[in-house]
Amino acid sequence: MGRPRTLRPQLRRDSLGGAQDTHLQPRRMDVRTAPLVALLLVCKAASLPAAQTPDTTTPRVTIRVITPPPSPAEPTLTTDVPRGSLVLTELTKRSRYFSGDTLFVYSNINDTSWRYFGDAIHVSLDTLFWPFYRTLAFPHGDPQLFATYRMVLDSRHIGYLLRVPGMYEPTAIDLWIYDAVATRFLLPIRVAESWGDEGCGRTLDALFLDINADVREDLVLHQMTSCVNLETMRTESESDSLWVRTWTSNGYAAPILKNDSTLSRILNTHRSRIRR
Repeated sequence: MGRPRTLRPQLRRDSLGGAQDTHLQPRRMDVRTAPLVALLLVCKAASLPAAQTPDTTTPRVTIRVITPPPSPAEPTLTTDVPRGSLVLTELTKRSRYFSGDTLFVYSNINDTSWRYFGDAIHVSLDTLFWPFYRTLAFPHGDPQLFATYRMVLDSRHIGYLLRVPGMYEPTAIDLWIYDAVATRFLLPIRVAESWGDEGCGRTLDALFLDINADVREDLVLHQMTSCVNLETMRTESESDSLWVRTWTSNGYAAPILKNDSTLSRILNTHRSRIRR
């Protein structure tokens, strides 16, 4: 046997005089093998998972634009409310006139005989009350403001008792005093509220009566708070306070803490007359 022959790549000269390896040059496909290659490519493509058709359905998006409430520094109700304005007309129309000398105000929305359910104020007026009740700025299905009673406090002031948003729902009663000379409302005064949650609760009652013999309705506020540990049922905190706000020519004076057994007895008498 002779020495094995070593295969060497065949080189040829290119146009620039350089050597090229003919084994690295692409070969022209034989026409007899083209159908077989095409069949293999088709089979390979068929073996791949089919691409999912993208969902081109446009999602339905609801956009609700909420106009931000006006700045609390410049609320319209406490700056300019002309006589005969829509808000005054609505409050007067929806409220009941009280002409007695003593009025007890309390909160108990669970009592069907509660006298302070009131009549719903038209929702178009909600924006005027936004600076005072911020939850009104959010969408709500049921009315949140109700007119209950109105009373004459003196020759230039009329008081409106409104049921307004409380801790969780409209369970609070605020006193809105309209000054007919200055043509504006004074800042509202919370006179009644009742709520409880996780062992804690707060109750605020009010009594309108003349306590200094000036033929004007003064305001007595009674507040009770308490917190009970639900595991041990032990009382962790509680308070019971009595406050008096006397009537002046400019509205109710600042509250003064009182320890008056007579006023407490009067309040207890009024509470005993209602069904809690």
